[in-house]
Amino acid sequence: MFYTERSKKMKKVLSIMLVLVLVLSMFTACGGGNEEPEATGEGGGPEYTIRFAHIENEFTACAQGVQLFKKYVEEGSDGRIAVEILGSGSMGGEREIIESITMGNLEAGMAMSSLLTTYLPDWNIFDLPFVFKDRADWAAKVDGELGKLLADETSSIHLKVLSYFDGGFRVISNNKRPIVTMDDTKGIKVRVGESTLMIDTEKALGTNPIPMAFGEIYTALQQGTIDGVDTSVVYVMDGNFQEVTKYCSLTNHSALQMVTFINQDYFDSLPEDLQQVILDAAAKTTVEQRQIAVEVDEQAMQVMKDAGMEINEISDDVKQQMIEATKPVAEGYRDQIDPKVFEAAGF
Repeated sequence: MFYTERSKKMKKVLSIMLVLVLVLSMFTACGGGNEEPEATGEGGGPEYTIRFAHIENEFTACAQGVQLFKKYVEEGSDGRIAVEILGSGSMGGEREIIESITMGNLEAGMAMSSLLTTYLPDWNIFDLPFVFKDRADWAAKVDGELGKLLADETSSIHLKVLSYFDGGFRVISNNKRPIVTMDDTKGIKVRVGESTLMIDTEKALGTNPIPMAFGEIYTALQQGTIDGVDTSVVYVMDGNFQEVTKYCSLTNHSALQMVTFINQDYFDSLPEDLQQVILDAAAKTTVEQRQIAVEVDEQAMQVMKDAGMEINEISDDVKQQMIEATKPVAEGYRDQIDPKVFEAAGF
């Protein structure tokens, strides 16, 4: 008898609790709290994640640009997009990064423009010697018809260009002597990137170019395998080459241009409003990154001077001699690059 009455009471309590739960669920579903749902995915997190890979160290202007891109995308999307930065070569070298993005294994990344010439020969225009007079000339051209023509080509390899970042202009750092005249380049073993165009340019300038991966440069300078490096001042500092080289000559013979891009198919799959967020973030980032690049170059040259390096400008007369000496290199690419691209470059 006791067990029966107790059971009845328990059933009644459980029935009341079940009704309360159902009422509360209906109240919540009807928006009883008058709160708007967040523009996020399931579980309150972002709806989309962009994994952005590069090989830079954090202090370079280009790496700082990527951080700005992350900030503006996440703010502009109200948290609907998260940008995960995979820097310092954690996803491999620049070739591996490009391949991963073209295949859709990564969403976005950054690499030197010269790395895209393997797929798109017209992109060699960016590395032709003295095609850009200075930073202002470079910016006007990449933001104009030249940059548009080349960006349009990348869809063929499933890439969409987001921005052209300023990596500075190439200079020659070495242990032999300052380059004051054309004769001063002779016999200097200079490391270059693994690019036929860069090799041909250094040969035209009179040096002995040696292709080599960036990570091998420091030891090669220590051991005397090479005498110098062809790169911009920020990457002299990035590689700590001021510790193992004595002279830096500001030849500024070509732009060291970095490009940020996103997988085209991934970009196209995003809602239109989020596509616009990404484009707006890239445009805003580009302006600020280029300002940072000038500041970082100045900081790099001060670090180099403090380490005891001698930095020298190239006179206008010697610069003109260098332009004349390297003209055959540019002319040699006339049959590889679309005439429209040459025309847009004003070359």
